[in-house]
Amino acid sequence: MTAVHREVRTIETHVPASIDRLALPELREVLGMSLREAERELENAPGRTPLLDVTYADTHRFPAPDWALPSFTAAAGGGGMTYTPYRGDRAVRETVAANVEREFGLPSTGDADVILTPGTQGALFIALAAILSPGDVVVLPDPDYLSTERMLRYFGAEVLRVPMVVPDEGRPTLDWSAFEKACERKPRLMVFSHPNNPTGAIYDQETIERIARAAQDHDILVLADQLYCRLVYDGEEFHHLAAVPGMAGRTVTLLGPSKTESLSGYRLGVAVGPREIVDRMEDVQSVTALRAPAYAQHLLTHWLADDGEFLRNRLKEYQSLRDMTVEAINASRVMRVRPAWGTAYVFPEVLVDTSDQRIALALKKDAGIVVNPGYQFGPSGLGHMRLCFAQDESVWAPALDRLLEVVGHFEIR
Repeated sequence: MTAVHREVRTIETHVPASIDRLALPELREVLGMSLREAERELENAPGRTPLLDVTYADTHRFPAPDWALPSFTAAAGGGGMTYTPYRGDRAVRETVAANVEREFGLPSTGDADVILTPGTQGALFIALAAILSPGDVVVLPDPDYLSTERMLRYFGAEVLRVPMVVPDEGRPTLDWSAFEKACERKPRLMVFSHPNNPTGAIYDQETIERIARAAQDHDILVLADQLYCRLVYDGEEFHHLAAVPGMAGRTVTLLGPSKTESLSGYRLGVAVGPREIVDRMEDVQSVTALRAPAYAQHLLTHWLADDGEFLRNRLKEYQSLRDMTVEAINASRVMRVRPAWGTAYVFPEVLVDTSDQRIALALKKDAGIVVNPGYQFGPSGLGHMRLCFAQDESVWAPALDRLLEVVGHFEIR
């Protein structure tokens, strides 16, 4: 019997420049490792069990509306197309366009201005792919959603961070001096989350109108990630950028039911914008994910139309959890936070003398809690953590106690 010898070859792995940029390697100066290396360290670190992940909401405690599963089942049972157009089922888009215009006041000429995507994250990616060329300058608030700068860097954009200003009293705004300097660089695009993820900040009408004037004066496109625009507390008024006169033709608005209606598992996102950009977004989607999940698309005929009472109850429950979270944090000596105006997050400042990474590792190991360290959200995020308070009350209250106890083991600054 003849032995078979196989040659073992070692192949040098070439990392594309776009993937290397995605990891934000320059953060080694701050973290001692790239952003992705820090996140993998946290992912692979041992944790106390049971482990509570507060980087997202508990969708078992806060399930989807009653219409969600029957709508999906009816579509899967023959009531919906299996292969929709890349842009999404036309009848669904027509309904979405009408409901978005009625609910949010966003001007729309109908289904051609709407594209359905595999989650709002998918909408963000294909929108950036449809707008940017390598070397384009992009304005991004600091802090902002953790994936946005990574995507911008992946596409080869130059990112100009503009600090958010959160006064002790009053509404948040932007550092206008830094914003004007950024506009002088002739940016192609501004991207911002509103309400802001991670802080929950909501901009007032003056701030939104000032962004709109700058966009028109400097010929800047704007991508407004408004995924959380229905999760707004304390009777705050929310202002939509695309509703400002002159902005519908230069704004792409990202929306969706994944957070407010707990439909994350259905992978549905919605983008509304100028038809020529939506056409290009469809081109990108046609060579990536093809389409949003076909049967799930039919849920969007109920979204915004049949969830009014559901939303009122959810806001009441979330605001109660927000208030409890803020009270517990501010009663401690180790963290402080302002109440979020919107979203399901708080972004407390940590008052101890150690790194975000050490705190996150300690919380996972000793408290059994997974958090988003502040460094994920930009330079202004350092020294903070993002907590999603949309958790089961019976679990969240003792978890907060454990969290504050573990943070308290570090020396206060």
